[in-house]
Amino acid sequence: MDADSKRLAQELIGWLEPLGGSTRAMFGGYCVYVDGKPVGLVNDGSIFVKRSSAEGRLAGLAELGPAYPGAKDSWRLTPTALEAEPLRVVAAIHATAAALPARRERAQGRPPTR
Repeated sequence: MDADSKRLAQELIGWLEPLGGSTRAMFGGYCVYVDGKPVGLVNDGSIFVKRSSAEGRLAGLAELGPAYPGAKDSWRLTPTALEAEPLRVVAAIHATAAALPARRERAQGRPPTR
């Protein structure tokens, strides 16, 4: 993981923590969670947000593209989006989490299904 991604993930989580936000090192970057739902990634020094019904909030702040080779397209925030409009970015990520279905809990003692 590169230093830019680590710094950006720490900055983003500082804004998202009051909303139940967290990160986990994964996929060569950081997976971003809000209320236990994976809402995006921080990878290669960029923030990627999952596509959802809330994506209109990112107009002018992001463009579609994959977070890594082979990934589905997600919204890649412009390099200065978090610095320039942190409240708008946080609101968009929070709305994305609200638009995603609740996480299903695995049954105890059963391996995950594929």
